[in-house]
Amino acid sequence: MIYLETSEIGDSMRKELLNLVLILTFSLFPASRVFAAPQIDVINNEVTFGFPETATFSATITSNAEITSIVLEYGNEQLTCGEVVAKAFPEFSPSTTANVSWTWDMRQSGSLPPGAKLWWRWHYTDQTGKEYISDMQTATWLDNKYEWQTITSGFLRLHWYDLDQTTAQDFLEAGVESLTRNAQQAGLKPGAPIDIYIYSTYQDLQDSILFEASWTGGQAFPENNIVIVGLSQSDHQYDRDTVIHELTHVLVGHLTFSCLGGVPTWLNEGLAVFSEGKLDVYKQFLLDQAISQNSLLSVRSLSAGFSEVPDKANLSYGQSYSIVKFMIEAYSQDKMNALLTTLRDGTAIDDALIKVYGFDVDGLEDEWRQAIGAGPRPASAQPTALATPTFVPTIVPVSGAPLAVTPTPYAVPTSSPGGISPLSSGPPLGLSIALLGFCCLLLLIFGVIILGLVVRSQNVKRGKDD
Repeated sequence: MIYLETSEIGDSMRKELLNLVLILTFSLFPASRVFAAPQIDVINNEVTFGFPETATFSATITSNAEITSIVLEYGNEQLTCGEVVAKAFPEFSPSTTANVSWTWDMRQSGSLPPGAKLWWRWHYTDQTGKEYISDMQTATWLDNKYEWQTITSGFLRLHWYDLDQTTAQDFLEAGVESLTRNAQQAGLKPGAPIDIYIYSTYQDLQDSILFEASWTGGQAFPENNIVIVGLSQSDHQYDRDTVIHELTHVLVGHLTFSCLGGVPTWLNEGLAVFSEGKLDVYKQFLLDQAISQNSLLSVRSLSAGFSEVPDKANLSYGQSYSIVKFMIEAYSQDKMNALLTTLRDGTAIDDALIKVYGFDVDGLEDEWRQAIGAGPRPASAQPTALATPTFVPTIVPVSGAPLAVTPTPYAVPTSSPGGISPLSSGPPLGLSIALLGFCCLLLLIFGVIILGLVVRSQNVKRGKDD
């Protein structure tokens, strides 16, 4: 056997081997066109808040080819039944450099809760038809006029200002207490971190969100994992209970989130009040009075919003608490958890109760009345049509009248002037013009026909005269 050292290979043989390798390489891979890397850049990409009304997105986009189209894609992080991407079309002049800006006006769309996470990106096209998407940017929708501080514990993040550390820590402990009680009593557990924003006064809270009643003292946003609470400045225990109450609504919202059904108000509010602990003295007085006077409200009537009459509203909260307390103590928290998951799956409340407990709403009321020593359910009570319940109940300030539970307007992104045009209630402009033109054409044809008949009749008459 003969061994040939590499150094003995001549230059000509090396060239032949190199050519052979190149030929084999290009024969295996098809030829492709090579493009120069595009020079696209997005700078000054930011959002400016006019809290709580507007969020203005702006950027400078440059390219080595003329930019012909720019679309802003934006939204906020929340639980939804599907991916939601809003689009806006800022005005600009085609050029290799475009300074763009667009304002999300929440006075048109409805307000987001403080602490909501916004995201946005720019989708643009150049004159060659190539499309580009910028990196996604995020920002927290929050009023920066306050010097917010944050402490955490497990799933909870508590944000506050104008409070001492000890008081803030006590509110955080109230939140931890809420999570513990709800896990033990109803099997409710957080599915994600929850942010609690503590406003020093009711007025500060009300100034932070649009379209809320002037008496709002606390609000839960389960789809955003956010709780906002205003402080009474006079009753610390009430404020702690508010934190517990609103956190419960978030936990219920987590477990029951669905596009198929909802949770009746008596169940949602009953769980929230039950998580606070013992019913307060005044609500207990109203409940005892209604039992003795046989004037309890029907459970079906508590399935939608509560009354705006203060005493009736307080009785509604008290009854809801009593019903939930009975269900958990008589049938266990496992069945309560099963009921909530059954509702999440889209089952109506009557069918869900039958499946889990063996009775419907009327049967529940009968058993509850018997357990608390109340009179039988009035035979004349008629089922009440169920309105769509809310996942976002409110809690009333300690100094205000306890009014009805109200939902928060859902924030549907709406374009500002220069963006997407709103839908018209009438027919499209093009269709209107076409119909008008068609009518004019018909009138013209009829006019020509009539004119022809008149001329013909005159000619016939003239012929007869001749």
